[in-house]
Amino acid sequence: MKPRSFIIVAVLLAAAACFSRPPVPVKVEMPGISAFPPGLFSEIIVTDFRDDAPSPDFALGQELQAYLAAELGRSFKGTVSRMHLSRGGKAAADDPAFWKQAAASRVRAVFLTGSAGLVGQTRKALEKKKLPAVSPFDIDRRGLIEQRRWTLSVDLSVVSGATGEALYKITFREERDYIDLDKPAEFAFAELADRIRARFFPVLFGAPTIEERILLRR
Repeated sequence: MKPRSFIIVAVLLAAAACFSRPPVPVKVEMPGISAFPPGLFSEIIVTDFRDDAPSPDFALGQELQAYLAAELGRSFKGTVSRMHLSRGGKAAADDPAFWKQAAASRVRAVFLTGSAGLVGQTRKALEKKKLPAVSPFDIDRRGLIEQRRWTLSVDLSVVSGATGEALYKITFREERDYIDLDKPAEFAFAELADRIRARFFPVLFGAPTIEERILLRR
């Protein structure tokens, strides 16, 4: 074989070797998909929620409104505002004329509205402690204790300011048990509202997804 031919063959073999390394799977973050078309709204108006289980010590409807407005302000690039509704004791989510009038000229606005309830119940439960290894299923040696279970339920609607129609409806129900029977409603609300935010915001804005791709190496 001539020297020049030998060099060409060597170069080709080296190139082939570079592309013969096995591909590497990699994970890539892809843009999320929202339940709403892009650019549908430029303003979110958060109303005070109707309280289905009113308490004289905790204004749930106003607290939920303030919480959502604050969290949306950190995540949404558009305008976030708040509005108090005079419902006369009933929900107005199914009245398009009401929402169109409330939106006035803000046709690219949507309302977050609905109802909520925060209920605390004291319940009996088995004390969670290690059992002797000789009797792993012996529950007779466990004592009954009291726990305070707080349940936050939210029926949430996204209403168009342009048409007054409900664009999306969803129901959330979150629970949390506390050994401290005196745990205040404010504390439980903060924890449970965080869970609802984590579930709802990806629906509103679109949650990024992690997908696997193949990286070809030289």
